[in-house]
Amino acid sequence: MKRCYALLACCVALEGSAKASAQTKIAYTFTPDLTGQVPVLHVDLEFQGNSAGDSALILPTTWAGERDLYKSIDKLRSTDPQCVLSPQADPGTVLLKYPPNRKVHVTYNLGNDWSGALRYPKEHRAVVQQTNMIFNGQNGLVYPELAQEAVFQANFTWKDLPKGWTVVSSFGTRRNHQNFRGKRHELYNALFAAGDFRITSLTRAGEKLTLAARGSWSFSDAEAANQIAEIFRVEREFWGERRQDSFLVVLAPFDQDRGSWGGDVFTHAIQIYLSRKQSLLTDIKSLIAHEVFHAWNPYRMGRASGESTEWFTEGFTCYYQDRILLQAGLAGLPEYLERMNHIVADYWNSPVRNWTQKQWLERGSTHQADTHQAEYDLPYSRGAMIALWLDDRLRKDSAGRISLDERMFSLVKDKLDTLLTTEYLLSMLSQGLKPEETADLRSFVESGVTIPLPRQLSGGCGDLVQAVGAAPRYQLGQEHCSVLRPVR
Repeated sequence: MKRCYALLACCVALEGSAKASAQTKIAYTFTPDLTGQVPVLHVDLEFQGNSAGDSALILPTTWAGERDLYKSIDKLRSTDPQCVLSPQADPGTVLLKYPPNRKVHVTYNLGNDWSGALRYPKEHRAVVQQTNMIFNGQNGLVYPELAQEAVFQANFTWKDLPKGWTVVSSFGTRRNHQNFRGKRHELYNALFAAGDFRITSLTRAGEKLTLAARGSWSFSDAEAANQIAEIFRVEREFWGERRQDSFLVVLAPFDQDRGSWGGDVFTHAIQIYLSRKQSLLTDIKSLIAHEVFHAWNPYRMGRASGESTEWFTEGFTCYYQDRILLQAGLAGLPEYLERMNHIVADYWNSPVRNWTQKQWLERGSTHQADTHQAEYDLPYSRGAMIALWLDDRLRKDSAGRISLDERMFSLVKDKLDTLLTTEYLLSMLSQGLKPEETADLRSFVESGVTIPLPRQLSGGCGDLVQAVGAAPRYQLGQEHCSVLRPVR
């Protein structure tokens, strides 16, 4: 599938309730049930009620372009007759009324709200099957409304697992009981899975990686784990970061032999879906590089503002995913140009290319099936073209002393309390630009003005070719391609 890959997985900011306490404790119990006509996951949720005697429960709504995710939630109820659930006009919210300071216990079933073969984009909804269950905080968890900066304690317990099943999640591997203390966005962006996974663990240059794979592939689990670990290594090198981390990668198959792949990034985890006969070709390396890049953009920069800044969080990541592979020698120049030309064509041929940012953010009210995929892809291709243009302008205006790399490095913070709004990002990225270029940058982001492509890629790695009636493309340049190292 010709596309850049979501992540979705951005820290979408919901306005929290001031009633939530910094000492909030939440407990989930997950019990797979394979005995009925269709498999379900029984979920028990417990938390301490507040002194006001009312709380809002947040249900899944939208994520990664998928809508109405609350349809996967069934039989939501309270086990306490004194706790009353009241549906609201917003299907993503249920109001709870209970005696003040009472412990609240609600249950629900999580199941598939889709049918047929598992193919893109169904993996963005909860996947509940006889052999495995994969979901995340955005498509499978019901939780009490929490203040944005609330620190809470969460416990996760898996019970009555089928024989041969293994538990993996953002908070631990092979443990049926996991504890976590952190902030709301870390729960909201967490990945949870259980099933017939094979576990491969390795440590390389201090990098600890756990691969949880299922299905049969043309490559071994060890090959996949080593390739992913190498991409982590080169991206840490790009960012100049010496700190190592532990990461989970969940690898699962689509119900088709070829033609589709996708990935998403979560708290300390990545999810990758591939077609069954997919090999570890450049497209897959590009997908992995994209998801790993999200560990910095936006997670090391601050709190993302949801869809309004996907032109940056997704689009700039699309730009860098293949450039980093080229720099590290994990992709050749022809492969790099092919990937770049895919993104250029997606942007140039998009029927919504000149939509304003306001139009794109309001697209949910139109539900135009003929442009749905193009609408979803727009921030990826548009953002990548903005990054390409901006990198070119910064290098030329500074006679090669400054690049987009330097602007990206300046966004990484030790304290992650900055809200990544469009205004903040434009102010940071426009440093070093001429006034008219600053105005151009804003017009590309907000007004949908067509982005002019540089006549040559950085380092002489490709020359622009514009044929009548066809999308522009880059071909091997006349100059020797100098693989650029980050400007520091």
